[in-house]
Amino acid sequence: MGFLTERMETEICQGRCRFRVNPAFDTVLEVQRLFREQLPETVKVEQALKMFLINRRRLPCLEFQEKVELLQEIYKECVKTKRRPETRRSLPVLDFEEDGEYIYSSFLLDYGIDLIDMQGILPWKKFIALFQGLSERTKIREVMRIRGMELPKYNGKNAKQIQEIQELKSYYALPVKGGGGQKGLDALFCALESQAVKNG
Repeated sequence: MGFLTERMETEICQGRCRFRVNPAFDTVLEVQRLFREQLPETVKVEQALKMFLINRRRLPCLEFQEKVELLQEIYKECVKTKRRPETRRSLPVLDFEEDGEYIYSSFLLDYGIDLIDMQGILPWKKFIALFQGLSERTKIREVMRIRGMELPKYNGKNAKQIQEIQELKSYYALPVKGGGGQKGLDALFCALESQAVKNG
């Protein structure tokens, strides 16, 4: 099924329980931030489910492994987007948290969409489709292009150009984030940025 014909899933079954999910883009980003924290796996899973689920009444009835499976199913049905070919880039060009203002202004410029007004409403998959369609004139595309730029080889005449590119790359560089040996479901959310980056 294709993007335009598949139904956006908002209900997930786990055992005999049916859960309603709100996969809004801001919720997904909050869950991603949660999984970067130095917290026990049980806390992360529990909190992530509380963030995603609209009806949580039956959540305490589930064993921890069932909760993990439920979160994996939410990711598979409501969050995961089409994989793009890997690029050879060694440094990341996008971080949803750090680049929030650039993304906000880019959506406003290209689509007239105020992402603050769309919190809790715009599903993640629609958000990603719109993000990937942003034009090159938007700020986030400009910043991603600068971060991904290769420095030209010095030829004796381009020192000023190299310096300008280095200054731009330095200005827009993303902060280094440590992983802290996290495991388990961290892998579900660490690929969000790479899925969103369209052909570099």
